[in-house]
Amino acid sequence: MARSHHRKRHKHFQPPAHTGNYSKKKGRGATVIAVAGAVVAFAISYFATEGNWIWVAVITIIGATIGYFIGNNLDKSVE
Repeated sequence: MARSHHRKRHKHFQPPAHTGNYSKKKGRGATVIAVAGAVVAFAISYFATEGNWIWVAVITIIGATIGYFIGNNLDKSVE
């Protein structure tokens, strides 16, 4: 007859304790607002320049840059 009470118990796995400084990712607002600025600048420049792709590209890059700086300042003010 089996004697289950004489068997070794199973070891339960415990995840290792976190060592170090883990904080949530910072700077996400700058990226989101930069993408939003690029999309808005693209839409405005496309209709304003009647589809001239050189001006559309330049204005889209300028809009993304402005959006990045606005988002970066927003992230700094939230900290």
